[in-house]
Amino acid sequence: MKIPFDKKFRCSFCKNFHNVGIENVKYGKLKDIENFIKKEVKSVNKIMIICDYNTWKVAGREINERIKKYNLIPVILKPKKEKRITAKYEYVEEIEKNINGVDLILTVGTGSITDLGKLTGNRYKIPVLSFPTAPSMNGYTSPVSAYIKDGVKITVPVSPCKYVYIDLDIISNAPEELIKAGYADSLAKCFANADWKISSIITGEKFCPLPLKIVSEAEKKYINKGRLLLKRDKKVIKNLMEGLNLGGISMIIAGSSSPASGGEHLISHFLDMYACMKNIEPFAYHGLQVGTGVFISSLIYENLKKLSETEIENMINKNRIDYEKKLKELTFIFPKSRVVLEEIFNKKIKVLNKLREKLSEKWEEIKKKAFSIVYYPDEIKKFLESADCPVHLKEICENKNLIYNSIVLSRFIRERITILDVADEIGILEEITRNYIKNE
Repeated sequence: MKIPFDKKFRCSFCKNFHNVGIENVKYGKLKDIENFIKKEVKSVNKIMIICDYNTWKVAGREINERIKKYNLIPVILKPKKEKRITAKYEYVEEIEKNINGVDLILTVGTGSITDLGKLTGNRYKIPVLSFPTAPSMNGYTSPVSAYIKDGVKITVPVSPCKYVYIDLDIISNAPEELIKAGYADSLAKCFANADWKISSIITGEKFCPLPLKIVSEAEKKYINKGRLLLKRDKKVIKNLMEGLNLGGISMIIAGSSSPASGGEHLISHFLDMYACMKNIEPFAYHGLQVGTGVFISSLIYENLKKLSETEIENMINKNRIDYEKKLKELTFIFPKSRVVLEEIFNKKIKVLNKLREKLSEKWEEIKKKAFSIVYYPDEIKKFLESADCPVHLKEICENKNLIYNSIVLSRFIRERITILDVADEIGILEEITRNYIKNE
């Protein structure tokens, strides 16, 4: 399905108008990036190049040479108390020191660099040109930026990159772990859309089928080709990159991160927050963490699909949750984030009240419309293993208590409803989690 990037169009599914607002996503050679800027950006004088030391070596230095006719400000971020750059707010403050007069931000890198560039560009109303160095995530085209501030992983709406320029040779030669991360992250889309559908049925928020349709069509071209990704097959890597970019665009269409981020992402965010708080390295790249969360979501959906409306009603009436205890457990783990987490928690309780009130009544509709679009656990396991991606959290984290908490408490770090909420509100999430830890 062809989506017009640069103009408003009426959706054949929800009948609303969508406006992607991205000028161009183009494949080309790094050596031709000056011509791309001349043609697409046109009126530009001062360009800030944001990268880290690794991406400077991979592409930043050459880009700097290729476009040196412009007034350039290279910002090469150096890790602060970590081995590699992660999206911490303190880096934004460093970038802002050089922002005066800049009329284009050019990010050279992957998730963290792109998020930091989009966050800065959005704040100062400066367009962003993304030059990806790996097919590792969907943020190159997404309208959100994820970063850590005050110990909490925050996702905020931002203007998407106005331009994306991709050199297939460069992304095909990216570190293998980053290619695997992009593949694992892409598997979240059907589960995120299922979570979004559940939320829409319970809360009445708008739902559009188009986001899932466009990513599903793209997914068919690479989902069974994990081994070819490891062999750096350029055609499959390009298909993966296009799927990831459409995943970002699906968020623009939805007006939120819902079609690309569900319960599986909350587990990854929880792990990131813990690593940040403990001042340790992230457990794995974001996408690889998400992949383990996808498998967990698939197990939860599998456990829930057998239940009837009557069983759901009985279970939810029988299950009484001590929310204050949950909050204490959460803030005990993240004491420095107490104020922010309490604010999120209080908003979440209002949404959970709606969930408890309507879940049994809407259960058959939920099973019909949400459960039908997710993969089975065996399928997810096969996909992940085909690309040598971790399937179980124990493969990236040895701390069983942390694994347990990341599954049962992560639902409280965001307001939206996910399958984690459904399972916990009827009283089976903890049992599923204990079995997951014990059996795997």
